[in-house]
Amino acid sequence: MKKIITTIGLLATAAISAVDIVQKESNETTINFAHIGDIHGHLIPRAHVRDDGNGMKQGGLAHMYTLIKEMREKDDQLVLLNTGDTIQGSAEALFTRGEALVEVLNAFNINYYAPGNWDWLYGKERFKELFVGKDAYSHWNPLVANIYNAEYGTHLVEPYKIQTIKGVKVGFLGFTSERGPMIVGPSVISGLKFSNGDAEFKKYVKELRPQVDVLVVLSELGLAKNIALSKEYTGVDFVFSSDMHEETPREVVLKNGTILVEEGQDGTRVGEMSVTLRDHKIVGHKFTFHIVDEKIKPDAKIAALVEKVRAPFIDDESAKKYINPFSKRHLTGAIDAVIGKTDIDLHRSNFSDSAMPAVVEGSSHDFITDVFRTQSGADIGQLRGFRYGTHIKVGDIHREDIYHYIPIGPFLAEGVMSGQTIKDTIEKSAHGSLARDASKWSGGWLYAWSGLHYDLTPNAKKGERATNITVLDKKTGKYLPLKLEKVYTVAGYNYEEEPNHINKVASKFVKFVKNDKGEIIDAIDAVEDYLRVQNANPELNRIRIIAPLSKPNYTNREIQPLP
Repeated sequence: MKKIITTIGLLATAAISAVDIVQKESNETTINFAHIGDIHGHLIPRAHVRDDGNGMKQGGLAHMYTLIKEMREKDDQLVLLNTGDTIQGSAEALFTRGEALVEVLNAFNINYYAPGNWDWLYGKERFKELFVGKDAYSHWNPLVANIYNAEYGTHLVEPYKIQTIKGVKVGFLGFTSERGPMIVGPSVISGLKFSNGDAEFKKYVKELRPQVDVLVVLSELGLAKNIALSKEYTGVDFVFSSDMHEETPREVVLKNGTILVEEGQDGTRVGEMSVTLRDHKIVGHKFTFHIVDEKIKPDAKIAALVEKVRAPFIDDESAKKYINPFSKRHLTGAIDAVIGKTDIDLHRSNFSDSAMPAVVEGSSHDFITDVFRTQSGADIGQLRGFRYGTHIKVGDIHREDIYHYIPIGPFLAEGVMSGQTIKDTIEKSAHGSLARDASKWSGGWLYAWSGLHYDLTPNAKKGERATNITVLDKKTGKYLPLKLEKVYTVAGYNYEEEPNHINKVASKFVKFVKNDKGEIIDAIDAVEDYLRVQNANPELNRIRIIAPLSKPNYTNREIQPLP
């Protein structure tokens, strides 16, 4: 009898334990996030020719949406986050002032949006038309803690929002870049005041943390700055980052528990984060880094939308009706037209441990500066180290490829600079990209040059990174040492609002470059004229790296070494 009672008792205990396990599991909740960012106007796939690629096409919004739709099928409360630099970077974006991208992405049902610096390109009022208020063209719920109405000092949009998802309180806090677009002139950011985000990060993390179970930051401040802020002001659970175009196949996990991710560029990557909570406490997470390629079937609905917004740009006659909002020039023809050929792959996207890292140099920028120098007849061609662009595989170059590199409205001009100014420009861009304190970074990467070589010591002192600077002598065809007191002609971008500058650098005797007909040309015209007579085949490794870039501090290969 005792045996029977004991057995019954054990069975009862086992049953109670099983109930406890079920109860514990029933208290678990999973919140799922999808993350996109730095699309830069890319509607359709492009080649992947970085040193880890094989030329296969990646990206494309129709392919991207298939992934997101599959995530929603698993969880209809999926939270889709967009961290900016969306409506700049292509002909379709430029000539519609962002509307083409917004029309397609509206079908994605984006839940929250932190704009990037380039999303302010078309000005404050256009941003409001597209994103702010109930009558806006989109309803992506923009969140920005560090942008203000300049006149009143008030927030342009809400800094944060708290949402209850599956019984879990989630706080969403948004940041844009600390700088506006580095082109055109002051009118672009008229009426806006940018903050570096430090004070707002501290203030709102402290304010939100006691109110929520999960604190999420959407930030276009860049991975390096987001890491620094998350270390200094603890309390953030997850940071979905953009701006630097870094890729995090493995999430960055800080000692204080904050987890950060960034999803590359051009819509070629999507992040998926699953967060598990038990009794309102985070007990685990799983991050999946998706590569968007042609193995993923395009979503038919999004493919049709993309085709619709691109149709006027593919038809030659309708394309010519579009006017560049900056240069006021008409689009010269269909954007899918072949305008030339390249003998080498063109891009600027390599990792920092590559033979020619993107933070220092890229074949695409080498090509464009060759165009500027050749078409102007200047001693030197110059281009800011813009991160945006595309990849062009050996073979045909299409008009839209060039608009990915020059998606604004600059004229091509030539000015006079001293050797000292050129040296200072090199050093300034090097420090602004390679300083071991991310707060010293100035946005973008090192300037690109044609007709100029130098040696680079990445971790040297400020002002001492560039040595053995030489300039091509047109008479002898040889590279001769740069003379600080000598003056050189330099060709590059020029904007109406900054008539005495070449690529934001003060210059003397600035004059527009003209074609054979005596007409002022913009930068796109210059590229097309160049390609009519020769292929793209730029000399590479113009900047010789004589000491290695800093090794990665975290778990992934890096493009711009993180402090």
